[in-house]
Amino acid sequence: MNPRVVKPQTPPRLIVASVGIGLLVLGFIVFAVWYSGRNITDAKMTGLIMEKEFVPAPEQQIVLGREGSIKAREKEGDYILVVEVPQRQGGKKTFRVFLNKKLYDSLQVGQSFDVGPYVVPEKN
Repeated sequence: MNPRVVKPQTPPRLIVASVGIGLLVLGFIVFAVWYSGRNITDAKMTGLIMEKEFVPAPEQQIVLGREGSIKAREKEGDYILVVEVPQRQGGKKTFRVFLNKKLYDSLQVGQSFDVGPYVVPEKN
């Protein structure tokens, strides 16, 4: 029997390099999560409804369903909200938001509305 026990030596340079690479990867992940979250907060733009418009344009639409089914539906026209959103830089930006009839009827002028999911700036 050999009484000697072999203990492998890990060079300090390898330990320092491994910790450094791990910190860089962790820093990159933290930066990516922080940066992606910043874009989400910028997308949330809440303003006041200044005006409700209805543009009559009756038409019949043909709609494809998810399962491949074809349906026809009648559309009365366009239901539009004009929303003024205060900007971070100051001033206000006007957005025209196209909605369905049910949501359009439930909202009133002067109410707060989040245009983030719609984001269609008004053409001047």
